[in-house]
Amino acid sequence: QNINLQRMGAEKIEGSVEKLDTANKKAVAVSGGKKIEIPYDSVILCTGSRPVMPPVDGLKDLIGKGLFPLTSVEDLDRIRKHISGRNAIVIGAGAIGLETAMALRRHLEKVTVFEMKDQVLPGVLDLDMSKIIEEHLEENGIELRLSSRVETIIGSGSFSGVVAGGSEYEAGIGVLSAGFMADTALAAASGLEYTGNGISTDEFLRASSDGVLAAGDCISGRSIIDGKTLAAKLATSAYKQGSAAGCNSIFPEIQYRGSAGTFVTKIGDLEVAGTGYNTSTARDYGYETVSGKIKSSILPEYFPDNPEITIKIIADRKSGRVLGAQAIGARGASDRVNIISFALEFNVPLADIPRLELAYCPAVSEVYDPLLRAIDFAIRRM
Repeated sequence: QNINLQRMGAEKIEGSVEKLDTANKKAVAVSGGKKIEIPYDSVILCTGSRPVMPPVDGLKDLIGKGLFPLTSVEDLDRIRKHISGRNAIVIGAGAIGLETAMALRRHLEKVTVFEMKDQVLPGVLDLDMSKIIEEHLEENGIELRLSSRVETIIGSGSFSGVVAGGSEYEAGIGVLSAGFMADTALAAASGLEYTGNGISTDEFLRASSDGVLAAGDCISGRSIIDGKTLAAKLATSAYKQGSAAGCNSIFPEIQYRGSAGTFVTKIGDLEVAGTGYNTSTARDYGYETVSGKIKSSILPEYFPDNPEITIKIIADRKSGRVLGAQAIGARGASDRVNIISFALEFNVPLADIPRLELAYCPAVSEVYDPLLRAIDFAIRRM
């Protein structure tokens, strides 16, 4: 890796940057136990995110002692080594929490997921779509405790369970998956502007001081739909931002317009994908939503072992603009959601998407694809 960096004319310094001296354009760092100053013409902050530590009694005392976050390969190794007993508890029903629950279920007799909201994948899927996931989890032996806030982490020196709703639940291992927040510590130490959502940047990913840019999970993201704040922390967005910031550190010519928040996860046998706003977020932002939802087989009806997919399209009734999409199925969910992500990026009206000619073969898809049917349904409902 170092050889490749050298070939690119890059130097790698192992150390920790404490702050930016923005007045003198120097990064103040510690490397090898010594404080050093590195002059810069431009600097890009990519400090990422850190797991949310909810204010739960006993949590901080037992992190790493049977209760683990899952943010790195090292965390994964610690979890694998600690799997013991018959029961596991997962705190948080986001994508990582649900993926973890399914993985733990392969090894343990019982896995319980606690979520303070009334659905899984809150803020991502609509309630009716989340029900499909909830049924699938329960069929796979996952116990869901929705609308259930964990009040206390219990254990004497090691995690042994939680208290939620006044009841005690025992487990030999716990995984904390309560979400992520932007790591703005370096920005704060350097006097840069930031909010609770992350470092503030303009359309060229420039921060509030000359020569300083920022990209990735540490910045306050914005939606490609209307520029509103977007809380999603996605690798795809970070990659786009990093590429743009790298070019703009030399000359600001690549405009970052925002993210569609496009995601996919695999929960058991189901592929779950989404992009844009869900219905509640769209309404909170003032849109009058209309939706088209269909449940359909993926292949022509005469095919045996024909998998199903559920697709939901969300649009603004007044403007006819597509606002988002969600899809859940054995396969093909992300393929169809990616098409809507493209429409969001380039502001393609909902009524124009059916003009798209999709590849067809009976062994692969329907001639009248479920995505197009959901879109046509939404258009008719307008």
